[in-house]
Amino acid sequence: MIDFQYTGLATDGKSCQGTVRAPTPEAARLRLIGQGVTPIRIDTASDAPAGEVARGGGGAKLKRSEVLLFTREMAHLKQANMPLDRALALLKETAATERLKHFISALEEGIRGGKSLYASMLPFERDFGKQYLVLIRAGETSGSLNVVLKELALQLETDDKLRNYVISSMTYPIILLVVSVLSVTLLLAFVVPQFREIFDSMGEALPYSTKLVIGLSDFVRFHWMAILAGLATLMFLLSRWSATESGRTRLHSMLIEMPLMGKVIKNLQFAVYFRTFGNLLQRGVPMVDALRIALDTLTNTALRKDFEPLVGMVKAGKRLSAGFVSRHFDKTGTPQLIRVAEETGQMDTTLLSLADRYEDQGRRTMDRVLAIMEPLVIILLGALVAFIIVAILGGVLSINDTI
Repeated sequence: MIDFQYTGLATDGKSCQGTVRAPTPEAARLRLIGQGVTPIRIDTASDAPAGEVARGGGGAKLKRSEVLLFTREMAHLKQANMPLDRALALLKETAATERLKHFISALEEGIRGGKSLYASMLPFERDFGKQYLVLIRAGETSGSLNVVLKELALQLETDDKLRNYVISSMTYPIILLVVSVLSVTLLLAFVVPQFREIFDSMGEALPYSTKLVIGLSDFVRFHWMAILAGLATLMFLLSRWSATESGRTRLHSMLIEMPLMGKVIKNLQFAVYFRTFGNLLQRGVPMVDALRIALDTLTNTALRKDFEPLVGMVKAGKRLSAGFVSRHFDKTGTPQLIRVAEETGQMDTTLLSLADRYEDQGRRTMDRVLAIMEPLVIILLGALVAFIIVAILGGVLSINDTI
């Protein structure tokens, strides 16, 4: 027997923690569920995560590409009515990495030991997430595992496309911004000093713009170490502040309040939330459990806090649509659509359509942000470079006039 320390949610939705004794992490989880506790985290007495204990030392986390590959291939094999043990044996032979092969071997050992696929995957919850495992359990219970795996593969592909879209969309503006800062810094640090000896002979006769550029150049040249130290200190303090709960909440709240970009963040967060919520309801997961799992998909702490009361409202017997009457959904029609879905019994379909709508709005808003950001950075860079050049030419011309 091993003593496991756990953190979870009691039947009233409040957080609880304690110790439970069991032979394995899976047994500890099942014992907690039997006691009415929904486990969130289970650690051994030595503070090793339960997943790493069950991995037998293989603590390397699966990459998203490996999770997608496993899900897609397993869906194809189950669609062909291949038994689970044979499907796993085939996947292990074709595994592209040792990490994936180790994971499939652990699943194969669990299946041959009489466990379900869900029970065999429990130690790998940190790789797949609660939603994935809950849907696997629902698929095994209903006898539609092949359908669930296909849906999971589609959802993972959709999430990857959305993530890649955001990354690729922001890459060019970030590169452009970095190049702009470097260009101005190089001008001030290396180009302007070449004219310094010429301008020193003019004294106070130089134009104000030329004096300003020279002063900035001197500041960058002689205090660059202090500038870098200041920036590093600022980044360190900001990271420490954002690591606290209040600081992270405040920072995330500022992000979603930003013009345009805040709307992009909210729409993409809502898309993932509603898609997860809808998929869980579609597979027969109870609404309270679906709300809790969907809440974990919200990476923005401010939005997460606004959505947390939904679980308590539903448990108290109130309408779900009443919880969506907030500032985030003003003039969107979302509360009204959810209320209609409650009356017609089409909640899962409505939530999935809302996810598509918010994702589409997020993409279109992102396109507008990029359409504004790229020329704005170019114009600002051009204006700064032009100001420096004009200031230098002004100083040269003033020398000619003096002569």
